[in-house]
This record gives sequence, structure tokens and C-alpha cells, in this order.
Amino acid sequence: MAERNGSHPTIPVGATVLVVTMDVDPEDEAEFNKWYNEQHLPERMEIPGYVSARRFKLEEGDGALTYLCIWELEDGSPLQSQMYQEQNADPTALYLRVNQTIKARTRGLYRQIFPETGAFQDHTGFHPRHQEISA
Repeated sequence: MAERNGSHPTIPVGATVLVVTMDVDPEDEAEFNKWYNEQHLPERMEIPGYVSARRFKLEEGDGALTYLCIWELEDGSPLQSQMYQEQNADPTALYLRVNQTIKARTRGLYRQIFPETGAFQDHTGFHPRHQEISA
């Protein structure tokens, strides 16, 4: 839920992100998206410590995989939780089908280093380059 910080809306963010990219053949996209949107996202978001998730499809780029999901987490502990382990140990039939169609996958867990909390939202108009020009 968005909050107000001065005149700008802010959204709580996790201090850790799990970044997952995947490629599937075009003929497998419908079932892949059905699994991801209707099953995988809701299932993972039930795990305490998951803050949010957003999915993207590549519009342009070289060497990048087609699908990107950014999972925001409070920290890395949800990936070690019993609930996470139980979900992985009991895959659905849809997941088993979709998993065989994934041609490439990357996965990385990142810890936020700046700012220490929240997200950088400088709306002051200050930029070092602007200062150099007017000085």
C-alpha cells in the first residue's frame, strides 16, 4: 500500500531482492505465464518475509532472457524457511510440465546496499551536474 512522504507517494520495499530470469519457447508461453501468475506468485507470497513480486517481459536487449521476476524480500531468510522447503518438495503437475519447457534460467539473491532502507527518491531537483553548470 502506498504511503505519503511529503507530496510523493512511497511504497514499502524489501531490503533484499531475488531476481529470476527465464526463457521459454513462444508456444509454451501461455502455460508458463498461467503457472507463474496463477500458481507460483500466490504460493510464494504466502511465505512470511516475501514483500512483493513483479514480472516483466523483455522489450529490447541483447543477451537478456525474456522473462524477469523481481521478488522483494525482507531478507534472505524466507528461502530457508520450512514453508519454502515444503513448497519445493511438493511440486504441482502444472509446475512439472512448465519446468520442462524452461530453456534457460538465472537466479540471484541481492542485498540492498544503498540507501540503507527504503528506496532512493530524490525529488529535490538537485544533481551535481546542475550545480557545476550554474556555479
